[in-house]
Amino acid sequence: MASLPLPLISIANGLALIALSIIGYVLKDPSNSGMTAFIPGGFGLLFLVFGALALKENLRKHAMHAVSAVALLGVLGGLVPILMSLAKGNFGARPLALGLQIGMVLLCGEMLALCVNSFIQARRRREREAAG
Repeated sequence: MASLPLPLISIANGLALIALSIIGYVLKDPSNSGMTAFIPGGFGLLFLVFGALALKENLRKHAMHAVSAVALLGVLGGLVPILMSLAKGNFGARPLALGLQIGMVLLCGEMLALCVNSFIQARRRREREAAG
């Protein structure tokens, strides 16, 4: 079974993060400005841009490394507030924010795992070609 190219997965995850932001903003408490709901969308926009750049063969390596860096920051950016709310004892006090954070961690974590796996496979491929 053929898998999707990593740049297309990056673009799809970018669109999913942007959709997550839009949903979060629409569902926000009317008394809140809700601007933090757009944080996943910022990461999604970067996934889109770097994924589109990675469609060009000569930019692929650098663009996908940038995607992996953004994904790592997204995982950390989603996990830190979750862990802080656990430490403060108010985990789940803001269910919408928690949902956005979990969604961001899952989408960015998936992208990071796929990137790391791709980098490992590329290195092994290069080593086999050099040896053989």
